[in-house]
Formats: sequence, C-alpha cells, structure tokens
Amino acid sequence: MVRIFLIGATGFVGNPIAIALRRQGHQVYALARDEPKAIELTKQETIPILGDVNEPEKWTPVLNLVDIIIDASPSGYGISDSILKSIKESSRITSAKRQHPKLGYIYVSGIWVHGDSSDLTTDRMPVGLDAVVKPAGVVSWRPKFEDDLLDSRNVLDVAILRAGVLFGGSGRLCDVWWKPLVGALKTNKLTQPITISGNPEATIALIHKDDYAEAVLAAVNKFEVVSQIGYPIFDIVGSQERLDDLNKAAAKVLQITGEIKYEKPNDPFIEAMSTSIIVDTNRSTTYLDWQPKHTSLIRNAEVYVKAYLFFTDYNSAPAQK
Repeated sequence: MVRIFLIGATGFVGNPIAIALRRQGHQVYALARDEPKAIELTKQETIPILGDVNEPEKWTPVLNLVDIIIDASPSGYGISDSILKSIKESSRITSAKRQHPKLGYIYVSGIWVHGDSSDLTTDRMPVGLDAVVKPAGVVSWRPKFEDDLLDSRNVLDVAILRAGVLFGGSGRLCDVWWKPLVGALKTNKLTQPITISGNPEATIALIHKDDYAEAVLAAVNKFEVVSQIGYPIFDIVGSQERLDDLNKAAAKVLQITGEIKYEKPNDPFIEAMSTSIIVDTNRSTTYLDWQPKHTSLIRNAEVYVKAYLFFTDYNSAPAQK
C-alpha cells in the first residue's frame, strides 16, 4: 500500500485517478474545497482534507503522512507553481534529513507542450519556447514548470506524465468539437451544415480518462524505479486520430447528415485542441509496464459519443419540449 495525497481528485482528470488508486488498495487523501465535495470523496473511500490549494496551512500537514503527492489540479495561472512552493516550504521537506526518504511528486502535465507538427516526436524531445516547435500558446508556461520540478529533485522524487486529449465519460474536452452537433440534434437540424472550430487535418493525440488513470497508477506502483531514471517524463497517449474523422464518426452516431464545415479557432484553448501531434509512446509503455485499453475513439464512437451526449443538457426538460 502506498499513501497518497491527491490534488484535483474531484475533477475530470483526477477523479478516475482516485478511483484507480483505491481499487488497488492504496490509501488516498484528497483535497476538497467544500463539504459537498468532501462527502463525494468519502463515498469513494478517499480521506478528504478540507481546504483550497491557496491555503497551504490546511493541507501541508498531511504531507507528513504520505509517500507521494499527485498534482492533478487545473494547473494554469500559477496554481502548480504555488503548490510546489508550498510543498518545498513544508515541514516534511524543511525538516527532512539526508537519510530520510524523499517525498514523491507525480505531476499531471499535457501533450500540448510538444506543439503542432506533422513530424514524429517522443517524450525525450526538448520542449519550450526555445525549442524548434513551440508549445501551444495556452500551455506556453508549462515547460518551465516541468523544468522547475525537475530542478527540485534534490528534495523530491519526481515523475511527470503528459496526458493526451482526454475522452470518455462526460467527454468534457470534446465539447469544443461536439457541442454544435448536439445543438443540431436538439433543434432537429440534422441535414443542415454545421460549423466546428478547428483544423480538420490535425492528428489528435488521445487518451481515455481511465487509461490515463491506469498510467498514473502504474507510475505509483513503480515509483521507486521511474522517479530515478535520468529523465522521468512520459507521454501518455492511447490513439492518434484525424480531427475530421472524429467529428464525422460522432455525427454518424447522432444520425446527423449535414455537411461539417470548419472555421479557424478564435480562442487559445480551442486552437490548442487542434494541436497536431504524432507521438512514439514506446518509452512510456516500457518503463511504466502499461498499455492503453481504449485504443480508438472512432472504432467505439457509439459508446463514447452517447456517453458524452447524455452528460450534456440534451436530455433536459427544455430540450425534450
């Protein structure tokens, strides 16, 4: 059993991680912003710690009880920088002696740091604003944080797992592409043209939310090994599929026959969702001894698109009316 403190345990990324960890019998403490979230976490057999990431005095004491911290927070806007700073200033770190085991730190990063390219890439390729291919603008800050985390290996044992575009369940990220399809379904405009923001030719690096959770679980189970290698960064991708093919598969499931048109994104996040990345994942599957089980969104679109649909307001009373 490994004792873990999970930040972001109620989110789309973090909750499957919490469930996977508990399923294998690990003890999980999880940060909860309020009582309702604490209750939900308790139902999932995790131990809630009431507080906010910006209130380190409420959660840093639990670091004395755990082996590994997992940061699955929405880490933009300096959130993860603040978390790392609070950890390094905690008594667990400042009072540690050289012979004490280091606190582990697994960071949930993302594949967009590789930027948009049609060339094959690997998790050992340099990333950042000075790299040949620049990261997507919305995550331009992330390579520096990854570097800062690696520079903290004098006091922390570190592993970084970069997730592809997550799908499955509520498919929250797919909303960028499929919301117009649901709109056509609700208004019974199944044969009319539909416009989606994005690059239809982009190759999207995908990972099912549960597959990513299993990769994190594998990193926990093999942490003594993976945190000690020279470059403990892994790209976690299960499939790579063309954006237009994804959207056509979704339209087919919803029985939408109207032409799908594309417009250039006018939002940094939507633009990032069209980041074209072709990844060699052999290193992550080898080191983590992990294999994705959901290897194509398109082949199983019937399952994933309908799950997404019923997490939207499609089935609400106004929509039915």
